[in-house]
Amino acid sequence: MERSIFKTFSRFMRLMGGRLPIYLAAILISTIGDSIRRIADSYLIKNIITAAQTGNTENILLLVLGNLGAFIFGILLWRFSIIRYNIEGKTAAGKVEKLVFSKAMRLPMSYYEQNHSSDFMSRLIFDTQRASDIFTSRLRRLLAAAISTVIYLIPMFCFSWELTLCLIAISALAFVVNSLFAKPLKTAGRKLSDKNNIILEKLTSILSGMELIKIFPVGSKLSKEYGESNKEYFQIQKRTNHLSAGLEGLNCMFDLTGALAFLGLGVWFVSQGKITLGELTALYSLYGTFRYAFLDIGMYLPQMMNCLANAEKIFEFLDLEEEPEQWKFDSAEEHPVISCGDTALSINNIDFSYPGVGDRKILDNFSMEVKRNSFVAVTGESGCGKSTLAKLLLGFYPPEKGSISVNGMEYAEMTLKDIREQISYVPQEPYLYEASIAENIAYGKYGASREEIIAAAKAANAHDFIEKLPNGYDTMLGERGNTLSGGERQRIAIARAIIRNTPVMILDEATSALDNESETLVQDAIKSLKGGRTIIMIAHRPSSIAAADTVVRVGG
Repeated sequence: MERSIFKTFSRFMRLMGGRLPIYLAAILISTIGDSIRRIADSYLIKNIITAAQTGNTENILLLVLGNLGAFIFGILLWRFSIIRYNIEGKTAAGKVEKLVFSKAMRLPMSYYEQNHSSDFMSRLIFDTQRASDIFTSRLRRLLAAAISTVIYLIPMFCFSWELTLCLIAISALAFVVNSLFAKPLKTAGRKLSDKNNIILEKLTSILSGMELIKIFPVGSKLSKEYGESNKEYFQIQKRTNHLSAGLEGLNCMFDLTGALAFLGLGVWFVSQGKITLGELTALYSLYGTFRYAFLDIGMYLPQMMNCLANAEKIFEFLDLEEEPEQWKFDSAEEHPVISCGDTALSINNIDFSYPGVGDRKILDNFSMEVKRNSFVAVTGESGCGKSTLAKLLLGFYPPEKGSISVNGMEYAEMTLKDIREQISYVPQEPYLYEASIAENIAYGKYGASREEIIAAAKAANAHDFIEKLPNGYDTMLGERGNTLSGGERQRIAIARAIIRNTPVMILDEATSALDNESETLVQDAIKSLKGGRTIIMIAHRPSSIAAADTVVRVGG
């Protein structure tokens, strides 16, 4: 096993933590139990044939009962330990899935803005499932095969060490040939993972833009790309299947060759008086299981390599840089915090540019002050940095230079959790979950009561239309809330922000995609909040800007 693969394997096994010794012990004991059962079988055959050949049946009953007792003991040992193995293996597989999901929750917003959602889905579903096969099947089969071959060799050498050595030589040749498939199967495993990611990307793009698919020619283009990606995946899978089929075919050939070699050598050894017929029969019964176990090492080793390729993908994901608890800003001495007074937000001389866009600054030496409980409209040309400003205020990115404070507290001295507890956010395209309306509003505040939900809906001018729905607040929404109109979705999102009850609320183009009637309803909801909290609305519509107490222009 090459060094990188060994490191991946070692790291993957450490994910089990303190349960690893129990897991490995279960594999060892179950293998020993199964081996005892098979060895008891071989000795039973030997004793019966020897008794029949010699006519000496004096102790045959005692021997048979002893063999039967060992057989039952082996079965019980295998049964109870394999149950423990399954519990530990499936628990570990669940832990891997949880680790990947938890990692996704800790990644910075930049990851989701720079990567397609299919990248995470591929890690969570495809790679996690295949890598977890190490815990639930692949490792046990490989270790069981290796341990079994060692255990079986003990009685086999006792029966005839010369014949056993000849059989080992034949099996070793089969093992070497099987091992040659390890690297090609590992490479194929990585390619399958990469191609699966591309297929998921194409599929999610199609599903997310179904309206465009049905209306514009882009549908046929995306469908063609999806078909081509599927075809490429099929070709890689076909090659993998060919490798697996070739490996299985070689194993069958070695299986037949080994059986013929055993029979030929066995007849010669019996004729030379080097082994009795009973011992030869017992050795043959053990050699069958030994041969399969030995070949299984060569077969399961490449499969392990395949699974470890997926484990490498998982670790690449787990090693991504996480969102820190606290961003590093310029020192407060260079940009002193303005005394709180009636100032809710203070932005001092900030610069910002997105990673990977060169020296192009989205915000350049930008400053802004927002008074407590005021309504400020932030406007400017498209691409000037309005939405970027909201992302900085929410702590999605740190500014390259400058400082920000909220209610007299400097961002440099606050955790991201503290920052986000000060601010509610309503995006331009609010995301509603496939749950009831009440649940969607309550997501803004953990443990919100029904009365609080209704009060927030009333404040957002949403109560009346909710009450007219068939199940009122218990009405289930479709994916992304697509069973509601744009204005209705926006008001639900505002209600969710209201129930959070933060001192500052940011609305990013909350009315830009609405018709006049919906805009009026949403504007009424926003106006009703004036005076009770600080509202920052990113807007370009004159009607939205006119409702503000102060207008701040970004980008000149």
